[in-house]
Amino acid sequence: MLLALFLTGACAVTPDEDTSNSYDRVMKAWINVHYPGLKPYGEYGAYLLDKDPGTGLPVTDSSYVWVHYVKRTLDGTISSTNVQALAEQLGEFSNANWYGSNIWRVDQGYIPNGLEEIIKTLRTGGSAKVALPYSASTHNYSLYDAFNSTQELDNMLFDVVLDSVVTDIYDYEERSMREWFKDHYGITDTLHNGMYFKKLVEKTADSDSIGEGNTVKVRYIGRLMNGQVFDTNIADTAKFYRIWDASGSYEAMSFTYYKESEDKLASENSFVTGFSQALIEMNYGEVAVTLFNSELGYGDDGNSPSIPEYSPLIFWLYIEPK
Repeated sequence: MLLALFLTGACAVTPDEDTSNSYDRVMKAWINVHYPGLKPYGEYGAYLLDKDPGTGLPVTDSSYVWVHYVKRTLDGTISSTNVQALAEQLGEFSNANWYGSNIWRVDQGYIPNGLEEIIKTLRTGGSAKVALPYSASTHNYSLYDAFNSTQELDNMLFDVVLDSVVTDIYDYEERSMREWFKDHYGITDTLHNGMYFKKLVEKTADSDSIGEGNTVKVRYIGRLMNGQVFDTNIADTAKFYRIWDASGSYEAMSFTYYKESEDKLASENSFVTGFSQALIEMNYGEVAVTLFNSELGYGDDGNSPSIPEYSPLIFWLYIEPK
């Protein structure tokens, strides 16, 4: 009861009281109860509750780390996670969501300072449990699912597991894409920088050509490189992969064809660049597959909750006959 009264008093913010100090006092009270005697870690004041340093590659300056995480409030409520088994236990699993590792950027202002300071001491295979006070959580940008605002609005608990470390994310994407397209289609040459493309059904008659400014109807299936289907406008496919949405549209999509003008292609179509660039290589009645890097897709932020950061995207495409 005394603790509850203390916590209640600590949460009351008067006009003259600094919000950060108020949250920090709540965190200190929580630490005193659960980890008596534990001191803040490092420069930013996070609390390292447990750690396995790992034995693989170290986290270096400006590297990219693949992380599984669980984010909780101090009362143990899970606010977000990318651990599939845990999402299933909570009854929150969705086939449309991504549950692989998320990519966190080191030394780029994307990870809360106190948490980043501890992550930089880990190696691949390592893990840490961190109590992150409000004052140790400042960072510049949102990061996919784990950090959903420019600054955490509460004290948080993080369980993180470091799955892998990469220093050059774009080189990693390119090597992964080249290997995937070679394995599946025997092709190692790109259509252009960052993009692979192959026609599976080809139409060569003049009547199958698409004129500038014409609008065509397109069917598509979008996949990640692990094979997960994240989007489609084919109802049976959506049902098969259990991503069907009763409120969604499964009509053929309209696309305005501009091969001679990149500006018009972009302004008349609201699709990611790689998607549009693949379609302008096609004619009526053709089927093709394309794989392009994250710079031609959703970039370093991804598209939550189905597409993680730095994701190359695979699309199966079909332009309906004229």
